[in-house]
Parts: sequence; C-alpha cells; structure tokens
Amino acid sequence: MKILGMAILTGTILLAGCGIVQNKPVAETVVQDRKDIYIPENLEDCFVQLKKLLKPEDIEKMKTGTEDDMSQYHFGLGMGMRNEWGLWGGSRLAKWFNAQGITHPDDMSGIILDSFWRHLNGKPINLEQQVKYYQDYWKKQKEPQP
Repeated sequence: MKILGMAILTGTILLAGCGIVQNKPVAETVVQDRKDIYIPENLEDCFVQLKKLLKPEDIEKMKTGTEDDMSQYHFGLGMGMRNEWGLWGGSRLAKWFNAQGITHPDDMSGIILDSFWRHLNGKPINLEQQVKYYQDYWKKQKEPQP
C-alpha cells in the first residue's frame, strides 16, 4: 500500500550496511551512532515519535484499520524504523528491546507497529504476550524438523 511510501520518518530510508542478523542480540552487531536522527528510548517514546513523523490522515487510517492491517506497513514504515532507528545497529531502542527479550529487528518493528495500533485504539499493549509470541517462534525455528 502506498500510504506512507518511502517518505516515512525523515523522508529517506538507509539501506546500506544492514546485513542480516540471525536472531543474535543486536548489541552484538555494529553500533551506528546517528546524531542526525532522534532514536526513541522505548516503546512509549516510539508512539510519541510516530505521532510527530506521520501525517494525521495516515495515523487515522491506521487507527480505523485492524491490528492485522498493520502488517502492510512492514516493508515501508517498518523498514524505515529498522534502518533509521538503528534496530540493525545496536541503538538504544534496539538495546531496550534486547532487554525485553527481543533480538531481531523485524520482531522489534512488528511489536512497534502492533503496539502503536493498540495505543491508538486504547487497547492494552500486552508487551509480555507479544514478546512471548516472538520467542516461541524462534524457539520453534531451532527445533529439529521431522
């Protein structure tokens, strides 16, 4: 969907130097110090920043959609968050997620998006439940396949 396109966050998406992290704590990857972009401290701070960065009509569209609809933002807004907020590079937000038990940047952005929808709609965030979902997913991936 073209709602946010490539103009999300600061208007640019950095694609270079990300690499792929295979479920390792982000703190083990290269830390990128980005002084030109504000990186949220935690989930609540993500909500504040998203409200500043997104157009009101885009926020309204998210709010009136379903939580499942938030997955359509994974490659646009989600990629922007992963890259701009240093989720691949050990930023303070990535470290906050690591402390919650979330190690993969895709999982971090998924939690941010789902939690933002819940926040907009006055629903409980249920962070522990979301963390467990991703931890269970990675645990199952490590199990031998029959």
